[in-house]
Amino acid sequence: MTYGDTDNETIRAKALSILITVLGVLAFAVSSLSVAAEPLDIHWVLLSLVTILLVSRVDIGIPKRAGIITTSETFLFISILLYGTYPSVVLAGVDAAICKLLDRGKNKLVWFNVWVVSLAIFISGSVVTFVFGDAKFSTRDLPTLLLEAAMLALLYYLLNAGISGAFRRFRSEVVVAAADSRDSFLWTSLTHLGSATAACLIVRLIDLISFYSFIITVPILTIIYFTYKVYVDKVEASNRHAEQMADLHLKTIEALAIAIDAKDEVTHDHVHRVQIYATGLAKLFGLTDGEIEALKAGALLHDIGKLAVPDYILNKPGPLTTAEFERMKVHTVVGAEILERVGFPYPVVPVVRHHHERWDGRGYPDGLKGDQIPITARILTVSDSFDAMQEDRQYRKAMTREEAIQEVRAGSGKVFDPTVVGAFLDHLGEFEAQIRSQRVEVRMLPTRDEEDGEGGETTDTGSKVFERIRSAHREVITLYDIAQTIGTSLDLRDTFAVFSSRLEDIVNYTTCVLYLQRPDSTEVEAAHASGRNAERFKGRRIASGAGITGWVVANRHPMHNCDPRLDFDVLGIEMVEEYRSASVVPLIRDEEVLGALALYSDSLNCYDSDQLRLLEAVAKLASDAIANAVHHEMTEVSALTDLLTGLPNARALRYRFEEECDRAIRHKDTFAVVMMDLDGFKSVNDRLGHQAGDDLLRQGGELLTRLMRSSDLVSRYAGDEFVAILQVPADEASELVSRIQSALDKHEYRYNGSVIYVGMSMGSASFGVEGDSFDELLLAADRAMYANKLKRKSLLSESTDPKASSLDQYRLM
Repeated sequence: MTYGDTDNETIRAKALSILITVLGVLAFAVSSLSVAAEPLDIHWVLLSLVTILLVSRVDIGIPKRAGIITTSETFLFISILLYGTYPSVVLAGVDAAICKLLDRGKNKLVWFNVWVVSLAIFISGSVVTFVFGDAKFSTRDLPTLLLEAAMLALLYYLLNAGISGAFRRFRSEVVVAAADSRDSFLWTSLTHLGSATAACLIVRLIDLISFYSFIITVPILTIIYFTYKVYVDKVEASNRHAEQMADLHLKTIEALAIAIDAKDEVTHDHVHRVQIYATGLAKLFGLTDGEIEALKAGALLHDIGKLAVPDYILNKPGPLTTAEFERMKVHTVVGAEILERVGFPYPVVPVVRHHHERWDGRGYPDGLKGDQIPITARILTVSDSFDAMQEDRQYRKAMTREEAIQEVRAGSGKVFDPTVVGAFLDHLGEFEAQIRSQRVEVRMLPTRDEEDGEGGETTDTGSKVFERIRSAHREVITLYDIAQTIGTSLDLRDTFAVFSSRLEDIVNYTTCVLYLQRPDSTEVEAAHASGRNAERFKGRRIASGAGITGWVVANRHPMHNCDPRLDFDVLGIEMVEEYRSASVVPLIRDEEVLGALALYSDSLNCYDSDQLRLLEAVAKLASDAIANAVHHEMTEVSALTDLLTGLPNARALRYRFEEECDRAIRHKDTFAVVMMDLDGFKSVNDRLGHQAGDDLLRQGGELLTRLMRSSDLVSRYAGDEFVAILQVPADEASELVSRIQSALDKHEYRYNGSVIYVGMSMGSASFGVEGDSFDELLLAADRAMYANKLKRKSLLSESTDPKASSLDQYRLM
């Protein structure tokens, strides 16, 4: 048996190579001199020619083993049993050299292998000669011959395999698995014993008949060889087919598992890193081959039960509720039940069922504690948790390596098996070196810019496939989140803030603008904006039909991948950076155009079909939410506004009073409440009709608004009564009220050509002086107002104002 070479030789391998070469050369040299010193045996020459030219040309590779079986070993054993050690060493050396020189794939170690064979034959032949005597002078019966051949075969195999195995181990720095060593020993030892037995029979045949009788054994051995070779080839083909099918099944399961993990934002590389951690720990703990294979499969399939968990729970950005967490815990049981039906030949089900158990017994699904948890599940828990900590997930950001180590260490004895944690951290560097050598690096999910770029393309086809799965589930979750959030919000600002931020998760934009149709014109106004340059858009207006947005609103049809400058020029906005693309969709509900949603991008030359589809889907959701929010705002405004005068009503007055109270208390200030009542309002209704009275109230409200400061509030309280809140000190309130009243008395109210002079009786009360509550101040102001009304009536009855008697003018009280 001979072995091929590998690269990266170590110092120990070189030292062993030099030692074996020196010893092999010496053995071959001594043997050659011994053969040369004696007369040449023609029979030995003939045996050598048959061995070199015919027998050595055929060999059989051992299935799944790093070695070959050749029939030349039978003839080497014949040479030793008939002619002794020295001729056999020469024959072995020449035969090995010719075989290796003809084997082009292994030329690098030709001479090393030659000297290994020569040395093995030299030592084994010498030991057999020492024990049983020189072959030339011995007379042997068949049992002795069999014993001699068996010793020869065993010594030759141990020397050849031992030297070659040590050399391979030194060069690759790995230890051959025990199971592989046992299998290899059984295969090769049996073939060597078979060769030795055949050699005994041939030698016995030569002793009984003649030397040339060995020639008839050549075709017999050839037939046996080809029969065996056909059998081995069939076995190898069968094994290869089984391996291919197993590999196909594993890859199918792997693809399914990774596709499922993609729903949970788990990367493909995460699985393979966990496999490296888990199998490394399994070997440290001396687990069986079946348990190691179970861990490999478990790393791949442990979350397959998430098929039974709704996507909105898997990808929820915030913490789970108690009910949601209970639903999430189902995935361990469901995963185990799915895999029980597969019938794996190794224990995968316990790994999957128990990978969320905790060392302190507070895990799920069975609440196992300590050593009750299968060791494979404990190993997977540490491996999976550590690697997952270093990846971004929907509900948290990735930890650094040091933070993850600290987290694992903190969980030792609580969440994790302390023995497993200790072994894991002690050998973490080795595992990471293996990961780096296999280039299975931690790779975060691509950012939106990396994902889209200009054309939205990625270079890795495999990664692209799984990224599409992630994107599909991310799309579902985002649309669900948008619908759920904006469906419960009636505040237009909050509604826009939610859907614009969530929209950015699935559609790239630089600036997002919400344009709303103004109720009093054909223009649309940029009511809200988010992203870069958002403040430059707010409050800007576009006429219907102008720019991209105006056209979209006027025609109720979206426009995509347009030049953003068409909008910017109409809005009067000059941008320093260059925007490349704009897409605008109308917001329509029940055939009513509410406005438009516009996305402007400085990185994309165009939005692709998927992005445009998502934009239109979000626009439909937003239309309903915006309509509800606008309706709510209108309802809220109408609830606080007097419909006749447009002034705040009594409810709004009370809200403002509470605000002024808080302000006055904080700043140790005061304010005045003024009660006002139109003089002679009933007479206007009686003489000119209620329509004249309504018009008088509207004109009175407008005049009061003009006379008040922007910081003051004027409201229609009830009927012909108005109440104002003035931010003035108590000592200035009376003077300010007198000036306002004087201006009101001089104002001319007009109705259908008639001029009406109507004044207002007014009274005030100051916060903290006449009272602290709304009712106290209003009552005090009302008393002051009635006192003022009585005084004004008295003065009017004594007046000789000529306007009072004019036919088309009225001074009414």
